[in-house]
Amino acid sequence: MKILNAIPSVILIALLSAGSALAQRNTSISENAALRYWSAFSEVQDSGITDQQAKELNAILDGTAPFDDSKYKDLLEKNALALEIMARATSLPICDWGLDYGLGHDVPVDYARKALVLGRLNVLYAFHLLKTGNKDGAVRALAAGLRFSHDVGNGGSLFATLIAKDLLTSHLRAVAGALRLEQLSNSQRSQLQTAVARVAEGLDWPMAAKRDLEALRGDYAGNSQTSAALTRIISSYVAALNDESKLPALDQAVQGAPQELANVIPNAKRVLEQKQDLNNTLLQTRAVLQ
Repeated sequence: MKILNAIPSVILIALLSAGSALAQRNTSISENAALRYWSAFSEVQDSGITDQQAKELNAILDGTAPFDDSKYKDLLEKNALALEIMARATSLPICDWGLDYGLGHDVPVDYARKALVLGRLNVLYAFHLLKTGNKDGAVRALAAGLRFSHDVGNGGSLFATLIAKDLLTSHLRAVAGALRLEQLSNSQRSQLQTAVARVAEGLDWPMAAKRDLEALRGDYAGNSQTSAALTRIISSYVAALNDESKLPALDQAVQGAPQELANVIPNAKRVLEQKQDLNNTLLQTRAVLQ
């Protein structure tokens, strides 16, 4: 009888445990910013631009051309909802794009392309808000954009990391421009300082490179010599991105590899240049914030 009486209690405990696990999983899903970002991507409208418009846009984002609000006002109004969804999502604690690197070369990267469009729109949106005198809105957009840009590189490939870097530098330059051209309140400056400080966590360049290089393994699974060369390259590549003085060792590993493998290894020096450019932009923006 005691055994029979205990059964309902055991079942109850099991059900409670399962319910708790399900609740935790649902909470985790609901707190994943990546899902909200996808919703924002789906709301982006009229994002296609001509080559000439792309050049003009890049010049504005690079800070080498003035922002003409009349050219972009309608586009930004159409994308206000997408930008608001993105901004709200940046308050969530995690961003997991759910990438399956078991797919090798077929790992989706379309999210990064969509993120580039949305992130650039966000910088223009911040400029637009400043033009209309909405400094609080502009500061919020820039702070959200920095967090979003960082999230784009979360757990991604070198391609996604490079896009994240592009967006981060664009937003950092916009922050510096806003500080130079606008009289911001102490509260507004504080918000930007906090947002810029989070960027100091940086992007994980070595891990992104490792993911890309590990994805090559399937191509050489049947060739022990090439596979061993890839292992040496991966180790040297990660070391070089952590310490530039290790570049000669990486060059040696690549040169000693079969040509078919050497031809597909990303140029680590260029990756390091991108990494340094982000660090320089971050330092310049911090200097303006002080």
